[in-house]
Amino acid sequence: MVNNGETKVIYKGDGKTKVFPYTFAAIDVDTVKVAIYDETTDVERVLTKDYYVDAVAKTVTYPGYAPGQEPAESQQPGVLQKMQRLVIYRETPINQLQDLGAKYPLPIVEAISDKLTMIVQELKEQVDRSIKNSISGAKTFTDYMKEIDSNAKMALQKALEAATSAVESHQQAEDAAGSARAAQESAAASAGWNETAAANARVAENAALSAAVYSAPEWQETAAYKAGDIVTYTDGNTYRAIADSTDILPTDAAYWTRVNTYVGDNFFRIDEAGYIVPTEAPTYSGFWDLDTEGYIVPIRAA
Repeated sequence: MVNNGETKVIYKGDGKTKVFPYTFAAIDVDTVKVAIYDETTDVERVLTKDYYVDAVAKTVTYPGYAPGQEPAESQQPGVLQKMQRLVIYRETPINQLQDLGAKYPLPIVEAISDKLTMIVQELKEQVDRSIKNSISGAKTFTDYMKEIDSNAKMALQKALEAATSAVESHQQAEDAAGSARAAQESAAASAGWNETAAANARVAENAALSAAVYSAPEWQETAAYKAGDIVTYTDGNTYRAIADSTDILPTDAAYWTRVNTYVGDNFFRIDEAGYIVPTEAPTYSGFWDLDTEGYIVPIRAA
């Protein structure tokens, strides 16, 4: 007869108690299980050793062992502490192994227990698909619902904060991209200005050089020249001194370098009457070229 509806009992440790009684019925000692819950770590552990069940006295000893099987004391766990709970519970296999035979009405009687066993098995399958509290849990269903609701609200709040942060980050990224584009455009404009300024500087430099070339005197054999002096020579080219010299021909690359400019050329010269006439031996120009017949023709729009 099973007249006790209890299936488990929980004890709180005190640092000294080792023997814990239980009152529920059990088929055998193998169906009596023991678990320990630690409040400091919130971890529950089902024991597989270090406890002893006395079916006659209906007690569990922890740490405990069958007589004569005690390990060395150094290998035994400590007694249950104040922040620990010991749970003694029953776990009966859900089966029916009793065969009453075929004599009437025994098969009918056996079918009753078989049906009850099958009902319990079906209920276990449904329970296994449910959310359950741990066997040592002290919280009620209402406690868990309040905790779930609180966690859900907190998660929603964090999600909203994360979404707001994401929007702000996106806006900041767009602002940064805008600033980068503005900086790029400014850099491009600056590059354009710098290129224009450099081009203007080159034009000014060439113009100054061309002016010096146009006004350069003829090279004199007996004259003393300093580095930077510009002269014209009988080959139709203009040369600039790169070293001091006297009586050194402008064609000597160690002392002179030929001057080339983008404006002006040596295709024309001014004769004694002041007229512009072709030079006898033109060599370079930014505007003119000699065709196959020796005529002066433009090489690009002047």
